[in-house]
Amino acid sequence: MLWDVRALMKPVLSVVDMIPDVHRTPAAALLRRTVLEGRPLNVRLSPEDKDLAFHEATVNLTSPIGARLLLGLYKGGHLKLKKPPRKSLPTLEAYAATEPEFRAKVTALLEAEDARRARLSEIMADPASARPDELTPGLIDRVLSRAFGHHASSEMEIAGLLCHRDILADPEAADPSGRQEPRVICWWTDAEGNRQGDRP
Repeated sequence: MLWDVRALMKPVLSVVDMIPDVHRTPAAALLRRTVLEGRPLNVRLSPEDKDLAFHEATVNLTSPIGARLLLGLYKGGHLKLKKPPRKSLPTLEAYAATEPEFRAKVTALLEAEDARRARLSEIMADPASARPDELTPGLIDRVLSRAFGHHASSEMEIAGLLCHRDILADPEAADPSGRQEPRVICWWTDAEGNRQGDRP
C-alpha cells in the first residue's frame, strides 16, 4: 500500500472510539475478522478493499470502508457494549459517509503512482527523454545502474545534462564484519552551472 494512501486512513481504535460504550479491543478484532472472513455480516470485499478497510501495521489502520462495516456490526448487535445501544452514532456515521470522497482520493493517488511508474519506464528506456526538472539522485542511480551496473562510478547524459555517480568507500558504514558498504553520490550540473543532487 502506498504511504500516501495510508495517510488518508485512521488508526482502527480511533474509529472504534467513535462508538460510545464499546469494548474497544473486541470491536477491533471483530472488524478485522469481518474484513478478512466476511463474518458475521456476510460481506465480500475485494483484496484492495480489505486492505483499505483494515490495514495491518504497527498501528492498524482503517478507513470509511471499515467505519461502514463497524456500523453494520453495531446495528446488527454484534459488538459488545457497556450500555444499551443508541439509536444513532453521528460521528461514526459522518465518517462512514465520506467513503466516496475517500475512494476518489485513493483512485487519484493510484493513478498518479501508475503515471509515475510509466514515466520512469520511459526514462529508463530513453534517458534523453527526461526533463531537467525530473532529475533526482535516485533517478540518476537507477539509470546508471541499468547502463553500467550497480557498483560502478559512472557518468552519462540524462535530460541533456551530464550526470554523475560516484561510488565511495564509507568507513562509517561498515557492517559488524568490518566490510564497508559503499556510499553512492549522484549529482549533475544544471544549465546555470550549479551542482545539484547529493552533496560531496
